[in-house]
Parts: sequence; C-alpha cells; structure tokens
Amino acid sequence: MPEMLLAPPFPRSAVMAAAARAAHLLVDRPPYLHVDEVAARLLDADGTEPIGYHLALPDNPLLRAVRVEATCRARLADDVVLTCPARQVVVLGAGLDTFAHRHPRSGTDVYEVDLPSAQRAKQAAVARAELDSPVRYVPADLSRDSLAPALRAAGADPAASLVVTALGLTMYLDRDAVADLLAQVAGWPGGAELVADHLLPADDEAARQYTAGVGSAVADGGEAWRSRLTGSQMAALCREAGFTQVRTLRPEEAVPDLLRRRADGLRPGTTSGFVHAGVGPTSEGTVSGR
Repeated sequence: MPEMLLAPPFPRSAVMAAAARAAHLLVDRPPYLHVDEVAARLLDADGTEPIGYHLALPDNPLLRAVRVEATCRARLADDVVLTCPARQVVVLGAGLDTFAHRHPRSGTDVYEVDLPSAQRAKQAAVARAELDSPVRYVPADLSRDSLAPALRAAGADPAASLVVTALGLTMYLDRDAVADLLAQVAGWPGGAELVADHLLPADDEAARQYTAGVGSAVADGGEAWRSRLTGSQMAALCREAGFTQVRTLRPEEAVPDLLRRRADGLRPGTTSGFVHAGVGPTSEGTVSGR
C-alpha cells in the first residue's frame, strides 16, 4: 500500500475505509455499490489526503479491492439497518462511520462505540466539517470492556431491541474475543440483530496479495489482524453465542451489483465474508438461516 499521511489518533484502518468509500464515487462507475458522500467531508476536515491515491491509481488491483471491501460491507449494513424495526442502532468499532449523518431518523438513537481517542478525533472532524451529529458516543475498548454496561450508561434501553453493525472489527480480535463480543450482543435483553464482516482464510493469490498490502499497512499502524474465520466457523460462533437465526453471505450475495458486467473492473473479492444474525422478537422473520 502507498504510505498515507494520517493524523493521529485516527486508526489507519478507519481512514483507509473512509477513503475507499469516498473514492468509489470518484473513480468507479455506476451502478455504485454504495453511496457515501459524507466520508470525503470528514477526511477533508481532518486534513488527510488518502483519497488521492485512488485518484492517481484507479486501476491498481489492491486499491480496487479495498474499495470493493469497504463499499460492500457498508452497503450490506445500510440495507440491514434501514429495514430493521429496531430503533437503537449500535455501530461497533465505528471509526469514521457515517451512517448517522447520512440517514438521520426521528425516533432512532445511534450509538457509536470506539476507543475514546478515536471518538474525540471523529467528533473534532464532524465539527470542522459542520455536520449534524445525531450520535451518542460510547467510549469503550471492545477487546476488554463489556458492551452492555457501556450502552446502558450511554442511555440505551435494555428492554428495547438493538440492530448492531460490526464492520472492519472482528479481524482485530482473536477468536475468543470475537466469541465473547457475539455473546454480549446476542445476550441483550431486548433482542438484537447483527451484521458483521470477517476475514476469510487467505486461500488464493488475490487474498494473499491483499494480506501483504492491506494487512501490512494496518499492522504498521498498530492494528494487526488477529483472526481469520470461514463462513461456517463464523456461523458456528454466532449460534454458540445465542443467535437463533444466522446466514452467511459472500460479497456478490450482499451486493448483487457486483455480478453485473462492470466497466470499472470491480469484481467480487475472496478476502472477506459477511454474517447476518438475529435473536429475540425483532429478528423473527427478518433473518433466514442457511
């Protein structure tokens, strides 16, 4: 990966993902896999210029793969959250997530959970970009802090259901920590629906190149990948955690536009898989097991 000028304390992975979402609208062609017009505003406000690498190297296979990964997972999360009846949205490992700014909804509370330093940096970027901030920030280290008490302290109602997104998170936790986090989400008293991505084993050359490029870049920034899970393994962890309905998806299943004959060269990746799981009354009928 090209060296990026990043402004600490933003995690490198968060900046890379936001840059990929923003660059998708500038270097790729319709139909867009995901539309995020806010990410570029946050990056401009932060004074970083990672989008420039995508503009300069639009056909670079690694940067193209990063755009596919970032946009597909964000699109799936949007689709799940916007069709879920839950009015409490929890964004785990939020980074520079823009859901709340793109989809302000009356009567819906959005809780962004991340490290305190990352949240302070995001709040500063939001203020500089002059964005509305319909977010409740929940400072927590998900590798060691319990989720439920942190959410309750921020005002979440344990009797009401949650819809939870965990994008670009599980790979930074070891398998036991992933299992523990899933159990905490599944154990929410009011019920929960979850959408998450996970790194697949690097079984082909494209995945190995992605690991060598992206994995090395985030590791150099202090964010080493700690787990890789097959779809079956991730589904098993979800069921063991207490989710009663689980389905796994490949990128092209999550975003059918990837299957079209695209002029921009975007193709389904083999690096990540997705899981959509639910437990409790709000998940009935919304998650089909497979």
